[in-house]
Amino acid sequence: MRITAHETSLTQRHLWRSAREAIPMTRTVIVEAEQDGVSGYGEASCFMADHYNSGLDRMHADLRRTAPLLATLDVDAPGGADAVWRRLAAALPASPFVLAALDCAIHDLRARLHGVPLWKSLGLDRPQGLRSSYSIGLDTPEAMLGKLRERPGWQAYKVKLADPGDLGILRELRRETDAPFLIDGNCGWEPARLVPALPDLHALGVRLIEQPYPREAWEQARALKELSPIPVIADESITSPADLDACTAAFHGINVKPMKSGGITPALALLRAARERGLITMLGCMPESAAGVSATAHLGGLVDHLDVDVVDLLAVDTGQGLTLDATGHVDLPERPGSGYLPDPTAHGWYVHQVPAERVHPVRRSVGGPAQPTASPAPSQDDHPGTRHLAVLRRGRAVGAASLYAEDPPDGYAVPGARPGRGRRLHGVATLEEVRGTGAGTSLLRTALTLAALDGADTVWAQVPDAALGFCRKHGFDTLGRPLDLPDTGRHHLVHRSTR
Repeated sequence: MRITAHETSLTQRHLWRSAREAIPMTRTVIVEAEQDGVSGYGEASCFMADHYNSGLDRMHADLRRTAPLLATLDVDAPGGADAVWRRLAAALPASPFVLAALDCAIHDLRARLHGVPLWKSLGLDRPQGLRSSYSIGLDTPEAMLGKLRERPGWQAYKVKLADPGDLGILRELRRETDAPFLIDGNCGWEPARLVPALPDLHALGVRLIEQPYPREAWEQARALKELSPIPVIADESITSPADLDACTAAFHGINVKPMKSGGITPALALLRAARERGLITMLGCMPESAAGVSATAHLGGLVDHLDVDVVDLLAVDTGQGLTLDATGHVDLPERPGSGYLPDPTAHGWYVHQVPAERVHPVRRSVGGPAQPTASPAPSQDDHPGTRHLAVLRRGRAVGAASLYAEDPPDGYAVPGARPGRGRRLHGVATLEEVRGTGAGTSLLRTALTLAALDGADTVWAQVPDAALGFCRKHGFDTLGRPLDLPDTGRHHLVHRSTR
């Protein structure tokens, strides 16, 4: 199995706000698992990074650290995807989003290799009649009304509220629809504000309350369960099967998000266990593209409430997967696996593996921080082991880098490097319009991860004086004495472990 990592940059049609935060743009890592020419996909969001250890640097580091394990995985090994998940979970105990992306990609790959949809590969019935709620992020009353008017006729509206006692916006929204409201506190409410408002909330058609209090407020949650006329479900309080007993005592139900719970495998276990306990179930998602949420929807037949409208909320995406009609009916593609098809022209991609011809114009336009003095032979660009990466802005390449399967030159012994395990970083370049935005860092970060996933233990390059500071900032060390190269000046050989 070969693993590849890509980065995305997802913007939404409207600035997304909740009681906890405002999100103008979300970065994600899409994991691609390939075997026998077939690929499966999973996704990990850079979202609540401190809480979920999901910062981009951390997620890439986790992929590099687990690269030796990933190289040994086989979707058709005894025990199947569940056994694979247990091995991954042991290696990634504090990284649920990376674990989820890998688990989803492997489940997706397994289903595609067998030529069946994901729901069938999981032993589930075909989901029927799926409809999603529509989420209205926190905003001015006028803006929230506008969001509802853009999407009339959905079966339910999930409304973010900063204060449950401020009923004005719900009254305004109620004038526009007869559909039930599901309100979400995102851990931000106080009992003194919520409890007195419960009768009015019920009268306004609120039929579900999601995570009103912080995760640690178990005593307050248990008290609310006893007195609320409206069912209350856990979100941030349910992160794994280990939380189920506490949530059963404190909530009427749970919102299961595969990314938060560590993948399709534990999400499926949670939903089945919740059904056995008579809990209300919701299936939701994080800020993600069709690459991730398309797999989630295949579990939709197991739940009471489905919240997968993220693809409708996005202004850009990464490909085609599940679709939602004008009133939230969910259509799963008639394709194997999750049904997701990446589209390399989609504007959601940020750092993406591309053919050689897409990096050449950037190389010609500008030299970059790891630009060597002379290009290797043209055949190196077309070698099967070469990886070409581009930074994409609205689908246009504005940065480039290549990785060649090549050890450091004779006379430069890299400590700890093994023969045949080197990768040469070549032609790193960013256009002026994106310098200072982190584009070069994203290229370098992704290149290091791909090198590790390909089995390399060292990445090296020859760089001019002007690029030396950039390379050192990102963990590269110099090796040997500087070289004075004809017509190009002084250069340095720099190297870095992929771990």
